[in-house]
Amino acid sequence: MSLRRAQPQERFLSLQRDLLRKGALYEDRDFPPIFRSLFTKTRPSVSLQWKRPKDICKTEPKFFTKGISRSDIAQGRMLNCWFVAAVASLTDSEELFYAVCPPDQSFDHGSYCGMFRFNFWRFGEWVEVIIDDFLPTHNGRLYYARSSDPAEFWSALMEKAYAKVCGSYEAMGLGRISEALQDFTGGVIEIINLQTPPPDVHKVLTKAHDRHSLMGASIETPARDVDKSLPNGLITGHAYSITGVAKVTFAERASDEWNLLSAEERKRLNLVFDDDGEFWMAMEDFQSNFTRIEICMLTADSILEPDERRSWKIQREKGRWQTDASAGGCRNFIDTFHINPQIRIRLQDPDEGDDEHHCSIVISLMRTDRKRTPANDKPPIGFAIYKVPDDMKDNKTRFDRRFFETTKAQAMTNSFTKLREISSRYSLPQGEYVIVPSTFYPRQEAEYLLRIFSEKPHEAREVDVETKIMRLVKPEISTNDAEDIDKSFWKTFQKFAGEDGEVDQYELQEILSQAFATGV
Repeated sequence: MSLRRAQPQERFLSLQRDLLRKGALYEDRDFPPIFRSLFTKTRPSVSLQWKRPKDICKTEPKFFTKGISRSDIAQGRMLNCWFVAAVASLTDSEELFYAVCPPDQSFDHGSYCGMFRFNFWRFGEWVEVIIDDFLPTHNGRLYYARSSDPAEFWSALMEKAYAKVCGSYEAMGLGRISEALQDFTGGVIEIINLQTPPPDVHKVLTKAHDRHSLMGASIETPARDVDKSLPNGLITGHAYSITGVAKVTFAERASDEWNLLSAEERKRLNLVFDDDGEFWMAMEDFQSNFTRIEICMLTADSILEPDERRSWKIQREKGRWQTDASAGGCRNFIDTFHINPQIRIRLQDPDEGDDEHHCSIVISLMRTDRKRTPANDKPPIGFAIYKVPDDMKDNKTRFDRRFFETTKAQAMTNSFTKLREISSRYSLPQGEYVIVPSTFYPRQEAEYLLRIFSEKPHEAREVDVETKIMRLVKPEISTNDAEDIDKSFWKTFQKFAGEDGEVDQYELQEILSQAFATGV
């Protein structure tokens, strides 16, 4: 699904016209200004009141005051530094920022109706999130995110829109900067563990920065040590956005090395010594202090207009792991591994300039959680890649247990993760491959999105599950028994069909499995 992100959608325009005609202000029924939009598990330690900006601000409220900058958002009374750091990174690109936060919104008379809109990438598609402008306050001040300018409200409203996506403000206490960056751009995430770093971290960061990737870093620590200030001023468990990477030359090594830079170098780096929250660090100091880097690489999902020269080609496959149908677990469970989804991809056009005539692909597997839940409640996910033998290329059926027993994986994820996404980059010879996404243990249910990025277009498709119809001997049953069976079937059907009265292929399989299990 594509979204013309700079343009308001029909629902927003229709609501706006109706409200302006009536002279009314919007009230969001899906995310109302009540307690459950704030908290779902705990209770606040203070009394909060919902107020519109015109009742908070002593002057006329503004959506934007002087453009956008990193100082436009400050963390409020909530542990969502990961979200604040991601927004700060987003402000470095006006194109990306205004795609998420449309600039044609204001509190001006004639267009203001108490309603604002934001665009987020959610599990493979861009969605427009509409909110009212009631905001949580305490003693007349914003309680959560706010701007350095008390008259500016885009950051508080953007945080509310994201809280709506998460389910509540409290739910935003869980998250990583990479997840927010992905929801702002549709990019693919790469994570670097600085405790076991790649050979040249600086080169990785420089290349990512040159490609306009959005990046963050953090100091991971046990829960009991979170929010502790280190002697150098860094805070443990806090998310920092990486806003620049540069190579400089000093005349000599000294403790006041930044003062040794020439005036030209200082100007190039925009080096100032103000207490504005932004600072430079030497690479060795950065690696010795931080433990994790999160990089959001921009893809064709991220850009506003197609550009064949810089766009990755994308194949998307949505699916679901379901008990006894498609949730076979990792290869450790060889008896059931083959029932996992199988996605075939044919690599036939090697990268330009590749001496080995290999094809570069990045595979991203995402668990499509609709609500933020603790990591311990999520099934670990990963995938493996198998080369299809030449004599089996024309065979379009699924591979059985024997194939995976006797065939070694060409590549696989280094581990299974409880994070929302796991991705890896591969350079593979031309040929046909089968990708097997799975949870770690069998019978773990979840929905997923598999994205395959490549420099050249390649054909990819999921191999359909073979459905076998069993011939059953119909037993002799009485009329009363038949009525009971009919009621049981409809009860099961309605359980899975929901309000729309429709089922997909996975839900149908579950209905049939339960029906046959109970003799229906």
